[in-house]
Amino acid sequence: MSEKLYKIISRVFNVDYNKINDETSPENLEEWDSFNFYVLLDEIENEFNIKFDLDETLDIKKIGDLKNILTKRGGKIE
Repeated sequence: MSEKLYKIISRVFNVDYNKINDETSPENLEEWDSFNFYVLLDEIENEFNIKFDLDETLDIKKIGDLKNILTKRGGKIE
């Protein structure tokens, strides 16, 4: 489930793929700033053909939250 998503995150944040996990957040990933976060959302929306609403984006505090939203939306994040 995580590989495709983690590759996108790695590319957007320009960090090693192995640094990404469900607990990755702005608190433990220096490259996660507001600009990169919105670039990440845009990349994910394009890749998975979905659109996040405002409430969903405000609920994302770590990568695990993002995966939960995608799973609820029926996304196959393989």
